[in-house]
Amino acid sequence: MIELHQPALLLLFLPALGALRLWRLPGRYLTPLRLLVYTLVILALSGPHLMRQRGGGTLVVVADRSASLPAGATTRQESLIRAMQSHRRADDRIGVVSFATRAAIEHPPQSAAFGGFTAEHDPDASNLAEAMQAALALIPAQQPGRILLLTDGRYTGTDPRGVAGAAAARDIAIDYRMLARGTAGDLAIERVETPQELRPGEALLATAWIDAPSDQTITYSLRRGAVLVAQGRRAIPRGLSPLVFRDLPGGQTGAVHGYLLTVTGTDGNDPVTENNSARFLVSTAGDKPLLCVPASPASRLPALLAAGGREVSVCTAEELDGRIEALAGYSGLVIENTRADQIGPMALQTIAAWVRHAGAGLLMTGGRNAFGVGGYYRSAIEQVLPVSMELRREHRKFSMAIVVALDRSGSMSMPVAGGRTKMDMANLGTAEVLHLLGDQDEMGVIAVDSQAHVVLPRMPANAARAQESRILGIQSMGGGIFIYEALKAAAAQLAGTKAGVRHILLFADASDSEQPDAYRVLLATTSAAGITVSVVGLGKRSDCDAALLEEIAALGGGRCFFTDNAHEVPRLFAQDTFMAARSTWITNTVTPQFTVALAELSDSLPATAPPIGGYNLCYLKPGATAVALSTDEHTAPLAALNRHGTGRAAVFTGEADGAEAGPFAQWSGAGEFYGALARYCAGPLRDSADGLLAMQQPVPGGVRVTVHVDPGRPALRGLDGVAIDLLRHRAGEPPQASRIPLPWRSADTLAADLPLEGGETLLATVVYPDGRTTGLPPVCLPYSPEFAPDTRQDGAALLADLAEATGGAALVDAAEVWQRMPRGRRPVPLAPYAYLAAALLFLAEIFERRTGVLDARRRPRVKAAAAEADAPQEPPRGREVGVTAAETPTVPLPTAKGKTEAADVPPPPESPLARAKRRAQERTQRR
Repeated sequence: MIELHQPALLLLFLPALGALRLWRLPGRYLTPLRLLVYTLVILALSGPHLMRQRGGGTLVVVADRSASLPAGATTRQESLIRAMQSHRRADDRIGVVSFATRAAIEHPPQSAAFGGFTAEHDPDASNLAEAMQAALALIPAQQPGRILLLTDGRYTGTDPRGVAGAAAARDIAIDYRMLARGTAGDLAIERVETPQELRPGEALLATAWIDAPSDQTITYSLRRGAVLVAQGRRAIPRGLSPLVFRDLPGGQTGAVHGYLLTVTGTDGNDPVTENNSARFLVSTAGDKPLLCVPASPASRLPALLAAGGREVSVCTAEELDGRIEALAGYSGLVIENTRADQIGPMALQTIAAWVRHAGAGLLMTGGRNAFGVGGYYRSAIEQVLPVSMELRREHRKFSMAIVVALDRSGSMSMPVAGGRTKMDMANLGTAEVLHLLGDQDEMGVIAVDSQAHVVLPRMPANAARAQESRILGIQSMGGGIFIYEALKAAAAQLAGTKAGVRHILLFADASDSEQPDAYRVLLATTSAAGITVSVVGLGKRSDCDAALLEEIAALGGGRCFFTDNAHEVPRLFAQDTFMAARSTWITNTVTPQFTVALAELSDSLPATAPPIGGYNLCYLKPGATAVALSTDEHTAPLAALNRHGTGRAAVFTGEADGAEAGPFAQWSGAGEFYGALARYCAGPLRDSADGLLAMQQPVPGGVRVTVHVDPGRPALRGLDGVAIDLLRHRAGEPPQASRIPLPWRSADTLAADLPLEGGETLLATVVYPDGRTTGLPPVCLPYSPEFAPDTRQDGAALLADLAEATGGAALVDAAEVWQRMPRGRRPVPLAPYAYLAAALLFLAEIFERRTGVLDARRRPRVKAAAAEADAPQEPPRGREVGVTAAETPTVPLPTAKGKTEAADVPPPPESPLARAKRRAQERTQRR
């Protein structure tokens, strides 16, 4: 059925017909074409719509999975969804979108039953706007649909009211069901007012506002790190009350101090205890020192660095705080001959991100615990350094035969992050060992449970690479790991090899290693045969079988590594291979040869230096700058620099201070040399950005970064390309880095609002187009915004606004949403098709005017009819009229009698061709 929205416009046919009557068009076909064009245009103007039956309705449920919901909210949401499914019609569909920090599609719109929530969410935020956008996208265009919100109305990030406008434009209503936790009796820290940065020696004045549900006495405490600053009891009235604290943080300039405020009520009925603690960060302005991790307490390197003109702080590897807020208090980090596992994988990732995205510096010095042999190969730190640490076969002096014995017991089937299992990570570690070996090396692989299974018999490494898929395909088969069987089978594989280095790498669960039997006797035999044994234990040193694994490594002359992070297994396998190969620490005395880059590093160092006692064999990366090279056959970098991201990195591959430092450590220029490397890593003393002032201030749910441009510097007003490098970090998680542009907000101001999540620390660095940077103090929220007190019922007001703007309502019964679903017919507009047809016909009319193709097709028929009419009649035949040929009258021939007689002769008849030509000319003249 077709309906017209503006039927009155059909009256336009009257003037259209009148125009055709007054201004007739030539030719047979132009007038009908014009009439069709008028008809289509007038019909299109009248708004024709084809009314089609609507399909079933689409309901998209948006379920809040954030931490602000009450306990048991997930169960209630699933029950409500199933109840709505039971009330739908056969052609109705239901979809589910869940959200917290991000939105996830749990169940695309379909008739099938909802199987429950499966998406994993970070519950410390409520991105309601993103979830509503996802729900809106799931509803097909021109189809009836509704959105149902199962939430408390709290949101972080973008205001969802903007999405409601888009829903209203599509005639999609937003209903809601309020799921809010009880807040009666909630004692909370509403906010903490404190400066982000203090001048050196300035005291801290902080004001905390406490929201009390009733008159009561509270207990409070304020700590700076492990230091108790204040504690006590205080009676406060109902409502907001201030608590004022004073503190003198002290410490070095540039330091970042973390505070924790805790309050508790006396009634013990607080329903939300998460908002009873608040943390905040305060920085001290000034030049930031270098942080040095020495190889030992007796190391002279910190003193040499300090003599170079920079303040130096010292800590051990175990004391190193890998949190981003702790590192933000330093300009750079110096790591002297320290193993990677002493620092920890999570701290290594944070350090690398801090250098790359926060403009910090890193200096690493060599030794037997550094670079490849120290476990930094394939670590996050290696990506930052100017040198690479691979084992190159042309520099290997001895071939190596290695057998890897892998635990494939039942515990190895446990999943780890990233969708893998512990067994998968062990397989990847074994493949990493294979990649490090040269063609002259040999390798074998054994999988062990209650007995040993040979996966790859000992063979040349190049042949083993062709069978790498067998290594990666090892599966956990259950049971335990029999240690003696593993060692015995591995030793048998190495029997008869002629390799100069023979090594067994045992991988086992530190809490499930069984049946060691006569392992001491076996290890004595392997040691006598020149076979070393190392162990990688998955677990902790405190696990029940860790002591056994340590003893096996000690008796076997190898090393023992422990990690409870399965993703670290490949790195530990590679580290042990480096150490077993004994080829990347060069013990020969080598004289350094300085390059022209030395002058850029320091203009006071001589061109020659005494030899070093040994160095780590590394290779210069493309784009890096070598400051000193070895004078042996390797020509390897001894000192090198590079820039990485906004930060800087430098290496000295020799031992800075120790037994193998050689005469170089006693050189008179050693202090200046190390100090120059440290100055390069630390960067400029001040963030140099003339005419630009960067600052940040807290805003609800985040922080605002603003760059003010000097109004007296007109050249800076066209500055383009300013960006912010963001480094976000949570304890126990790898840091997340990103870069966003900083847009102009006014004629002399650039600004951007940066959202923050609970438990997250944000370190922002402003990056200018010329490469200069300005570091800002780290900031954090006091606690997750999901636990902030909602005293004004903002969530309920928001949901009511969304429903009112779109024609929705508060849902009481599960069947209501289907009763409100739009039904009936759906109009399909036909006007665009009519306009298109009219345009095509108008083009056809123009074509006919120009060419006359249709009229030309009539002309042959007209000519034939005219020729037939003008042809002379044949005389009747004689036998038909009774006249014989002899009786036919004779016609006398004309005689030439002059002009007068000639004029009486009639003209010859006009030919059909001439007649058609004459008539065509007459038609042309009439036009």
